[in-house]
This record gives sequence, structure tokens and C-alpha cells, in this order.
Amino acid sequence: MRTSIRDFNLVLWIFLILCVLLLGNPLPPTAVVLVVLIILLNLTILCWLFFLQLDIQKMLNFCQAVRIGNYDQKPIALSRNDEITDLNKEIAAMKEYLQAMHDAKSQMIQNISHNLKTPLSVIMLSCEMLLDGDVEPAQVQPYYRQIYQVSEKMLKEIERLLELNRIHHLISLNEPCALETDMQELIENRIEAFAPLLEKRKLKIETALYPVRFKGKREHWETVLDNLMENAVRYAQTTVKIRCYPQSLAVYNDGIRIPPEMLRKIFDPYVKGEQGKSGLGLAMVQSIADLYDYRVSVENKTQGVEFKLVGKTKGGMSS
Repeated sequence: MRTSIRDFNLVLWIFLILCVLLLGNPLPPTAVVLVVLIILLNLTILCWLFFLQLDIQKMLNFCQAVRIGNYDQKPIALSRNDEITDLNKEIAAMKEYLQAMHDAKSQMIQNISHNLKTPLSVIMLSCEMLLDGDVEPAQVQPYYRQIYQVSEKMLKEIERLLELNRIHHLISLNEPCALETDMQELIENRIEAFAPLLEKRKLKIETALYPVRFKGKREHWETVLDNLMENAVRYAQTTVKIRCYPQSLAVYNDGIRIPPEMLRKIFDPYVKGEQGKSGLGLAMVQSIADLYDYRVSVENKTQGVEFKLVGKTKGGMSS
């Protein structure tokens, strides 16, 4: 910008000097007026470029501060109404988005550290007792089983984290998906998979299924159904209901209602509420819904709770 201002100023003065030399001395009245106009134009443009440079420098400093992680910067106030102002608004919006992503990442890391610390402590304590010979030979097997079960749980949690990260990456790419999933067949398949657990808890399941196809990979919609059904089976008293229409998917359970303060953050990772701490299941439901342009919500009914996904556009599903 400084080079551009200097070059523009140089060109104008060269042009002015050439005019004076060509027109001779003394200058005609019209030439004097022309010279004065050129000088005023030069000064006006220089002032405009100077203030433009100041605004761009402010924006550059703002971007540099954000780049190194200083998200406490206040939005820049510009006394202009042009494309530079539009650019400044976009930069401010980008900063807000990056700050939200940074805060979410920090909270996620904190939650992961806390949730992995407990099972690791269990494994280390069991190993320590086995190594020190504090366990009778006849009681060794339960300790091995505990180490295996806790390790398996940790591995599944890490796999969920990796899958959640992959989904967020796909969201950032914003690429269209040509794949579709037969939801009626998939739901019937998942009900069959949950049948032993439903029978164990003596729960009945009611369905209303239309032959529809939802945009997206089958494994992603299987993840959505598994997490919603697992949540429903965990809290249901007697009944789980699944409805799938051309515009929506809903899973209901007649269990206890969710406190109002929890409804706003139920889809956040590792949310802690009165019913205990949730993991990544509902966060994955939210992310997959975002990936395929669905709106996910949770609502307390007269008795029970319903989770619902609704396509934002007709392109999200087909019959």
C-alpha cells in the first residue's frame, strides 16, 4: 500500500511538471486552473489512500493478533461504508467462529483428559496390585478381566473421538453427498440388534415407518439410531417409540423429563446433569445432523422425552 501511494503521487507530479513545461511560462489562466485542480485531486486521493492504509493496517493487526490466539480483540470500528467495511465484518465474523472453535476444542480436551484419567487410574491400580503380588492366585482372573474391560471402553471412546473429528472435517469441506440410506430397513435392523436389551428391560417398542431414504452414509445414520435408541432404552420406563416420515426421524421414551437448563446443552460432549454424565453419543448425533443438513432437537413431552431430526431442505431426504 505504501508503494502504491508513493507511485501514484510520483506519476501525478510528473504529469504536472510536464504540463508546466509544455504550456510554457507564464501559464495561461486555463492552465493555472488545471494545475490547481490536479494538485487538489492529488491531495484528495492521497488523503483517501492514507486513511485507507490506516484502516487496512488496523485490520492486518487484528488478523495477526487472532492468528496467534489472541481472541480478546474487539471488532474494529471503521467510519466508512464500502467494500472495506464488508471485509472488516467478515473478518470479525471469522474471529468469532475461530474463538468458538477454540473454546470448544479446549473444553473437549479438558473433558477427554478428565474422562480418561479415571479408567487409566483403575488400570494402573490393578496392574500395581498384580505386580506387587497383593492378589491371591485364585483372584487374579477378575483383575485381568477388569483391565480388559476398562481398556476396551477407553478404546471405544477414542474411536468415537476420531469419528467425531472425521465428521467435523467433512462438515468443513462442505461437499455434496450422493449416497442415500434406506431408513425403514436400517431402523428394523437396529431394532433387531437392540431386541435382547429391550427384552431384558421389559420394554415395548412402537414404530411408524415410511419407506423413505435419507441422504448420507448408512454407517452415519446407524450411529445416529444407535445413540438415540441407546439413550431411549436407558431412560424409558415402559415404552420406546420410533417414527420415520419423509421429513423427519423421531425417537421417544417415556422416562423422566430433562431439566430445562440441560435442554440447551444436551448435545454438547460430556455434559453432566442430574441423570449422570453423557459421553459423545448425542454430540455425534448433532454433528451428523449438521453434516447432512438436518435440524436436531429435544423436547419434553407430557410424559417422557423425544429427540427429533428434521431435514432443513427437501434435498436431505427422498421417498
